[in-house]
Amino acid sequence: MNARRWGPAFLPLAVCLVAGGAPRPAAARPDDPKDFEQKVQPLITKYCTKCHGPEKKKGELDLTVFKTTPQVLEQAATWQKIVERVNAFEMPPEKSPQPSFEEKGLISKWFSTLPKGKQLDCDQLASDRNTRFYKGYAMSRRLNRLEYGHSVRDLLGVELHAERDIPADGSGGEGFDNNGDALFTSPILLEKYLEAADRVLSAVPIARPGRDVTPRDAARSAVATFSRRAFRRPVLEREVERLLGMFDRAQRRGDSFEASLRLSLKAVLVSPHFLFLVEPEPEKEGIYPLGGFQLAQRLSYFLWSSIPDDELLALAGSGTLQDHDVLRAQVKRMLLDPRSKALGEGFALQWLEVEPLGKTVRPDPRKFPDFDDDLAEAMKAEAAATFHDVVSRDRSLVGLIDSDTAFVNARLAKLYGIPGIEGAELRPVHLDDPRRGGVVGMAAVLTASSFPLRTSPVVRGKWVLQSLLGSKVPPPPANAGSLPENGGDEKKQTLRQRLEKHRTSPECAACHSRMDPLGFGLENFDPIGRWRADDEGLPIDTAGQLPSGEKFDGVIELKKILLARKDEVMKHLAKKLLGYALGRGLNRFDECVVDDSLKALKAAEYRPSALFETIALSYPFGHRFAKK
Repeated sequence: MNARRWGPAFLPLAVCLVAGGAPRPAAARPDDPKDFEQKVQPLITKYCTKCHGPEKKKGELDLTVFKTTPQVLEQAATWQKIVERVNAFEMPPEKSPQPSFEEKGLISKWFSTLPKGKQLDCDQLASDRNTRFYKGYAMSRRLNRLEYGHSVRDLLGVELHAERDIPADGSGGEGFDNNGDALFTSPILLEKYLEAADRVLSAVPIARPGRDVTPRDAARSAVATFSRRAFRRPVLEREVERLLGMFDRAQRRGDSFEASLRLSLKAVLVSPHFLFLVEPEPEKEGIYPLGGFQLAQRLSYFLWSSIPDDELLALAGSGTLQDHDVLRAQVKRMLLDPRSKALGEGFALQWLEVEPLGKTVRPDPRKFPDFDDDLAEAMKAEAAATFHDVVSRDRSLVGLIDSDTAFVNARLAKLYGIPGIEGAELRPVHLDDPRRGGVVGMAAVLTASSFPLRTSPVVRGKWVLQSLLGSKVPPPPANAGSLPENGGDEKKQTLRQRLEKHRTSPECAACHSRMDPLGFGLENFDPIGRWRADDEGLPIDTAGQLPSGEKFDGVIELKKILLARKDEVMKHLAKKLLGYALGRGLNRFDECVVDDSLKALKAAEYRPSALFETIALSYPFGHRFAKK
């Protein structure tokens, strides 16, 4: 059926569906299979079939042929197009008969619970046609703090830590600080960019004119090369001339060649074409495949948090990067490159929720004097290095759940009780102790999921549920109260005993029965991740039973349970990585990529290359929705 032929007379049907919003995935089922025949069809007859019946059949659509729910499902694509037009406010006409609020709600409930199948969503992007209250896809976003530092490093060829001059960014979407909705720009931030540009340019020697080259020609060559790499695309002659205007003014006032050139290069570093990932305005509204240079920068900031290199730009310019075989080869190459360490720094630390460690999250210094900034950085570095090691060596991602290797320096080795490690440099060590390997045994995770003065089985259990297994945990009720303090020595209770009292309320027990057992399994680790046999002289009970009936005792058996549920962990990891790759929150159209990623992982024995390639070759990654 040709959707473009649906005219205004088609509008009465649409209003019946406007409250229904977009189709949902195939998990839900209608309350009653007879709802359509008994409740919905009479409303369609009342409001819609006058124009869309056997007599008029506007838009070549006869709604009287839909007698049962299975017949509706056979034409799910048609109904989806109907809803898209509704959400775009293209229907109904103002003078058409309108169903009541109750009638709209009835049809909404029926339509939203139909099992429609995901194949309708896999080659689409969210838009105001198919998603209610769609905010629109950002055509550009600012570089976050990490991306700015890495981009300056790769532009100038030296590590200058330019990001230290830039304020930290907030997170959004799937919980990452590269989300376009959270990357605001302010006058203060622009001042910081100016200061950072001055500092980094004064720290490098970038050029001097040769014997047979005029100063302006030498400056033109340097600016053209620098801006091409900074802007991540070919630069126009007028852009180079505009940048050289700074050089010309400085030369006229008597500045040296080096000082004059730095002004032009500073203009590059504060240009929106450098500070923002820009995607050009389209000719008309719709879904577009990314151009070669836009795809190159999307890929490089996904895998490297930095600018594309010369090879990637060359492929973009030749028009071959969009070829799936070429793109797949680039993903493999880039994951092997040392710049892929950015995945550990930018993705892993935020996925594991340990980035605030040492900043807004710190143990009490009086009770835990061993914890300082250096130890906090070592803890986070272990998490980042572990993720990068798995990815760069294409080892099974299951190793993130349980492993016999840890990355430690002298401070972290002492905390873990590992002898023979000296110096501040992180290095891999073999673990003889099966309690420590994997993310649940990392000091960064254990410290970030504790309170300043004590551990928290609730917070740790919630972390396992949400960050590893992808389960949603609702916030506590307003009257949840706080954990009772311990009495005197004669009435001293273990943390577990106090929690048992605290969660006697039925409103609390539902969530605590899921969280607390997981957290108790980690109670042998103190608030900074050290192993302990008791808690202030009281025995530690690490036994737990999940609502599913699974029993375990301690971290080793807990990891076995997580290994048995590895597909849940991998699916959630795929979801988080996709959100990070796209720089936005996910929607129902992205679920196809998550499902495809899990299938690819299982087929490849959970090697990360399968996950990264699936995301990079996916429809959402290679396309964008543009609205004029």
